[in-house]
Amino acid sequence: MKSVLEGVKVLSFAQVISATSGTRILADLGAEVIKVEPLHGDVMRRITPFKTDRRGIDQAGYFIALSVGKKGIALNLKSEEGLKIAERLALEWADVVVENFSPAVMKGFGLNYESLSAKKPELIYASLSGYGQTGPESARRAYDICIQSESGLTIMNGEENRRPHRIGYSVTDYCAGRDIVIGILGSLRLRDKTGEGQYVDVAMFDCGISLTENAIPRWSMRGEIPRAVGSHHPAASPHNLYKTSDGFVNIIVIDDRLWARLANAMEMPELVDDPDLGKARDRLKHVERIDGIVEDWTSNHTTAEVVAKLQENGLPYGVLHDIKAVIENEQTIAREMAPEIDQTELGKMRVHGNPIKLSATEVKVRGPAPLLGEHNREVICGILGYSEEDYAALFEKGVIGTDEK
Repeated sequence: MKSVLEGVKVLSFAQVISATSGTRILADLGAEVIKVEPLHGDVMRRITPFKTDRRGIDQAGYFIALSVGKKGIALNLKSEEGLKIAERLALEWADVVVENFSPAVMKGFGLNYESLSAKKPELIYASLSGYGQTGPESARRAYDICIQSESGLTIMNGEENRRPHRIGYSVTDYCAGRDIVIGILGSLRLRDKTGEGQYVDVAMFDCGISLTENAIPRWSMRGEIPRAVGSHHPAASPHNLYKTSDGFVNIIVIDDRLWARLANAMEMPELVDDPDLGKARDRLKHVERIDGIVEDWTSNHTTAEVVAKLQENGLPYGVLHDIKAVIENEQTIAREMAPEIDQTELGKMRVHGNPIKLSATEVKVRGPAPLLGEHNREVICGILGYSEEDYAALFEKGVIGTDEK
């Protein structure tokens, strides 16, 4: 079966999480992705969890999950020969170049958009950085935890009236990775029509702001500064995670119709006519009372019993799952969201699947993550036409490398 990005060639200098997660999506969609790493490898190769492979080398699960389906070369960009190889791949092979260094780094290598597009105007070049290529903060380095705080996410996360805390995973990294994919896909569409490439500039900071839901309108319209409210929601009640006798269940009511259904599920029809609770706006003034009523009910039933009552009354719900339960969930299996791969020298393992499903084309994990420098020869000799003697000389001079002991 064909893929939507079949034939698209992506040269990725991306490291760590953000842009690397984006190029993983491009690979799943069928693009051929060559990942360029320094001789010591992407830093994610040194981030837990680890498992020792058949060669006695530790492979990192985080790196694997981000890099399945890609080809990999290890290249010394600080050498003249290494830069020449990178430039040739960009100009002679790639449709798209992706990088996530601090602004000006690629300019120092002569591999920035201006330098490459002057020779290849059809090239699409995508940069992902902490604060973008413009503005007073553009030169700053960034990590997800910093971006979450500065974009307004952290102040809204955590328990009410307690210290705010980071959302429990690198949300702005992954959001930015998806946004750079959107920019690349739009640019490919334009190039199909005009023949011209363009520059894609994505900032984690911008992505964080885009995730603040209705915070900007709340400030603009009413002068409100959103704060952490736990699992509550400023526009709906009940909206929380409630304890059952053997677990936890989310219950969410966004309008009076659903409130009546919940009252029926709890066998408390009097709640519908309660002057303080009958209307959605009034319920927001009595959140603690509502939480008490709901949890008194849920805590006296098992999770399965609560779910059955919610289903019977057509109410949305969410059961609290750990990752083992997620992987084993029938819906996860049906949607192929934790596929098994055969990682080179390591064996069977699972990674996250791709949430994009298409009717006529294939989206899937297309193979294992590359070992460090695994595809050096295929790329340098096969694509660029270097001889075996030239390849051996590059290896001896430290222009290319592998993780082989």
